Amino acid sequence: MIGSSRLLTALSRLVTRARADGISVSAHARTRRVFRFAYESLHQSLVQEGVTVTVKVLEDSRIGVASADTLDAAGLARCIDAAREIARHCPKQETRPVLPRGHKVRTTADYIGATARLGPEACVASLQRLFQLCRGAGASLAGSLVNGEDEFAVVNSAGVSCYAGSTVAGAKLVTMYRKLSGFASGVHRDIRRLNLQGLLQRSLSQSLHREDPVTVPLGSYEVILEPEAVAELVTWLGYTAFGAKSVQERTSFLAGRMGEQVMGPRITIYDDGREAASLRIPFDFEGTPKRNVVLIDRGKAAGIVYDTTYGARYGHPSTGHAMPADEVEGPLPLHLAMAPGKERMAGMIRACRRGLLIPRFHYVNGLLNPREALMTGLTREGAFLIENGKITKPAATLRFTQSLLEAFRHVLGVSRERRLVADPSQELGCALMPALRLGVFRFTGRSER
Repeated sequence: MIGSSRLLTALSRLVTRARADGISVSAHARTRRVFRFAYESLHQSLVQEGVTVTVKVLEDSRIGVASADTLDAAGLARCIDAAREIARHCPKQETRPVLPRGHKVRTTADYIGATARLGPEACVASLQRLFQLCRGAGASLAGSLVNGEDEFAVVNSAGVSCYAGSTVAGAKLVTMYRKLSGFASGVHRDIRRLNLQGLLQRSLSQSLHREDPVTVPLGSYEVILEPEAVAELVTWLGYTAFGAKSVQERTSFLAGRMGEQVMGPRITIYDDGREAASLRIPFDFEGTPKRNVVLIDRGKAAGIVYDTTYGARYGHPSTGHAMPADEVEGPLPLHLAMAPGKERMAGMIRACRRGLLIPRFHYVNGLLNPREALMTGLTREGAFLIENGKITKPAATLRFTQSLLEAFRHVLGVSRERRLVADPSQELGCALMPALRLGVFRFTGRSER
């Protein structure tokens, strides 16, 4: 861990010495300890460490952006020079660029020592117990266990100085039994609250079945989507619909529809980077504190997220959703959540006469027609046929092609339980989602393998 003092000092010196109308510097330092395993063997143990520093320079209404992977003073000085050179060759902005002013945040509330200290011996002991339990069930196990630390810092010439240090732990488990496989994942700031045996039990419940997968006829079905499946779909909405840039370019389904009923009244989606149940980050990459933004309010189009640039264009304050300055997609929600409902998962299954239970999707493409939130993708492990309120047979892989606006207009149930979904080894952000029971979901193809 670099530490707040060293990281902020390095960024502050850079800002103080730079000659520009305005300058903003953000840094993300990251450590990940990754343990991968398969067939009762730990086959990879590695440590990944790195820091990314992104510099934004404002010169005469022009913007230059450069990045570096070092805190070395000489390397950062070269980064500043590169950003200034880029600014000189860029066109002037229509509106004069501004920087957030005066925000000061310091927090290590989400830094858990037990997570940071997890070593190979403790990891191997935990995995050996999982291998033993899986072997006793007659199945095999593969997956990964990750723990690490994150440090975010932002300093600018308008008085912003922010730092947040945190830890994260996550696991992915895939169990294999005959022709079936199961999957479960979990994530938490505190490794001690990552229930590995509970995850194994959930994965085994999908794979321990004596019947081979059945081929289900194509068409529309009632579906029950578990939180991981819901998270995949809603995260795509975050990318294609909930940012100010997509609304400005009119590729978002929200463009021109604010206040309209676009989904069923049981659906409320929001983004809150301060929510303790998520992998919260209290400020964005410009140093603006996060705000809770309601995006869909009981089915009605309610809001979008802004950074400083798009907020100025719309006459709206930044909601604290700026991405790193070298990103081109504009502001994006990184802490999406769906409000819980009143149903229990077991009750939703009992209420389904004929449908499909889907734990997760993969290979999802949300760019088919973003104006209608039309997406396609595949089912994966643990898809089961539901008949007369009971889970009966495993279902072979299916491809869906479905407008989420249509699907989310036909919501029959929202679970009161929610799960946090994230992949700390790959991506930034998370989703806190319930399970959904939908009356319409269209399957248009299948895997022949």
